[in-house]
Amino acid sequence: MQTTETFRGSSRMRIAVTGAVGFFVLGVLISVMGPTLPELRSRHGLDATGGAMLLAAYSVGSAVGVGIAGWLRHRAPIQRLLSLGALGLAVGSAGVPAAPNALAAGTCLFVAGLGLGVVDLLLNLLLARAFGGGSGAVLIAVSATFGVSAVLTPLIVGREPADLTLPYLLSAGGAVLLLALTATLRAAPTFAAAGRRATREELRLMLLLGGVLLGYVAFEAGVASWETTHLRDAAGMSAGGAANAVALFWLGVTVGRLASAPLALRWHPGRLALTAMALGTATVAAAAYTPYAVAAYAVTGLVVAPVFPAVISWHARAVPSSRGATRMFAAGLAGPVVGAPLLGVAADATETRAVPWVLAAFGLATALAALVCYRRAETDAPVSAPNTGAAEAVPR
Repeated sequence: MQTTETFRGSSRMRIAVTGAVGFFVLGVLISVMGPTLPELRSRHGLDATGGAMLLAAYSVGSAVGVGIAGWLRHRAPIQRLLSLGALGLAVGSAGVPAAPNALAAGTCLFVAGLGLGVVDLLLNLLLARAFGGGSGAVLIAVSATFGVSAVLTPLIVGREPADLTLPYLLSAGGAVLLLALTATLRAAPTFAAAGRRATREELRLMLLLGGVLLGYVAFEAGVASWETTHLRDAAGMSAGGAANAVALFWLGVTVGRLASAPLALRWHPGRLALTAMALGTATVAAAAYTPYAVAAYAVTGLVVAPVFPAVISWHARAVPSSRGATRMFAAGLAGPVVGAPLLGVAADATETRAVPWVLAAFGLATALAALVCYRRAETDAPVSAPNTGAAEAVPR
């Protein structure tokens, strides 16, 4: 897959700055949902199942956004699509604190999720094309802004848990800045379709990997979305303390992604994903013992951190045509659509005590899916060499 232009000097710098701001906004929006969920439920009179529907609306929007962006990226300039995605992020985020009822809040979250899906996929594509040929340090630095905002946002919520305005307006304001930056991109390219169709074996592996990614994102989003509620209701923590604890989970994810990079060079990505999910299943189950719940959630973020980039890398090695990565990305973002309602029902039935066990079940199912993929990869023909072009998506 190739762009319609070669990136140079100032163009690459603009893309890097745009990417850094974009990933910062994504980190804010993704990490704000869990810490603010108790206040959203209280404000709109929702039980845990109703709160789960708000999370599901956001997740549906993000999955649809990825699908739309994936389809349009061959037909419209990336600059224009990024602007539309940033606009959706801004409007949706700004509307959440002002929503008069649950339906309006869910609609705003859907719109924000729609924008997130568009921006997430297209920034990944744009950065991969601009810096994927040997500027790995730039990619790491740009994507690190996601981790910074994901850690800071729960701390902001923890200072005033009943105030929805500041965290959601931070997301909206960042999206407005992103909208302004996309206007500075010169002749932002469209992307041509990959040259050949995927083989039947590649399609089978893509389906399995999509299942692993879906399970992982359901697991990650489940922890990030329900940790605050579990710590408040089952562990008796204050609203501020429970919100702050989510920052430790995201810190674990950020540190884990950086620390696992050397291991990723030596291990098959399937082995890495399998090991990480097995460890994450054990550590999240330990959160059921409430005196150690905060530490257990933090360690969970640390150990599962390599899964997302490992699955993307696995796909790039096994499918040289890069076909199907957009669909995998959409499947991953749809994970909470499946996971959130199950967690909501379990939380209502057990006063949130079952949340760690449901998350452990997600982790176990994902680890088993990774095991099936890994064994198939070992028995099939050797995987292809890594795609020397940019993969369809890079880890956020």
